[in-house]
Amino acid sequence: MDLKRLKYFCKVMEQGSISQAARLLNMAQPPLSKRIQELEAELNVSLFLRNGNNIEPTEAGYYLYKKSCEIFRQIEDTTRETIQIANREDRVLRIGLTHLFQSYFRSLFLELHQQNPHVKLNISVSDSSNLESYLHDGMIDIALIQKPYRYDGFDCIAFAPVPLVAVVSHQLLPEKPAGAIPYLDIGKFPLLLLHRARDAGTYEILLDHFRKGGIYPQVMMHITQPTIILDWLESGLQAATLLPSSEVDSSKLRHCHVLEVFPSPLVFFPSMVKMPVTPYMKEVMELIQHGYPFPLSSGLTAEHDTAASNRG
Repeated sequence: MDLKRLKYFCKVMEQGSISQAARLLNMAQPPLSKRIQELEAELNVSLFLRNGNNIEPTEAGYYLYKKSCEIFRQIEDTTRETIQIANREDRVLRIGLTHLFQSYFRSLFLELHQQNPHVKLNISVSDSSNLESYLHDGMIDIALIQKPYRYDGFDCIAFAPVPLVAVVSHQLLPEKPAGAIPYLDIGKFPLLLLHRARDAGTYEILLDHFRKGGIYPQVMMHITQPTIILDWLESGLQAATLLPSSEVDSSKLRHCHVLEVFPSPLVFFPSMVKMPVTPYMKEVMELIQHGYPFPLSSGLTAEHDTAASNRG
């Protein structure tokens, strides 16, 4: 069985579309369709049900995809370990870290280094949408990001949601409220909101909650990094924001109030994401299997979502 055809088949399965898979593979659609037909002819089975431009995997297609992922994982492991033995290289973990949860995952990286001092950590810090592309392109092995709005064939382990907090400039709100501030009241301030570089995410969810309450806020700026938002608010920008509580240290903010919000919608979902053909990193799994954040908590909820066609 030709491995290249199997790779093409897996990409079509993960994308749920021959045209989308062809684009990601940087090839024309007709040759890709022909490779899939050749694979079906070799096996003498139908791997997809075709209805015009739409395709759906058959039961045989699902089975072949699962077994193909195992094969490619074994090939990748064997290749990497052979090269490491030949070159006496240290093990390298290629991890993507989103700006959104830099503080949330800090203790994980520190513990990972402490328990595995001879492992090299190659960490790429970027926007969640960029890191999803890095996964597709094989530039990183796992990504610690906001739970994908659309899975694109990812495997995902989601942690418990991080509560949101409001950060409001003293110039807009001179006196700190005694309790939580109503969510809709935040929408009456000029806002700086987190926004992904591409596709939908937390920004759209936050606005949707406002609009359902009849509030259409003025969003002054869209920014991908919480640290920049906090820095600008502290520097005197008269605005407010909504951020994951893990990324806000009230002791470092002298010119802003940090407020609990009620009701507090669940918006921020840290997660560990990888492609199905990539193995989970044993060093990372050993750390989180008893619960993360540290110390032991009930924060980990496993969702092994290999969603080739359902994008939730």
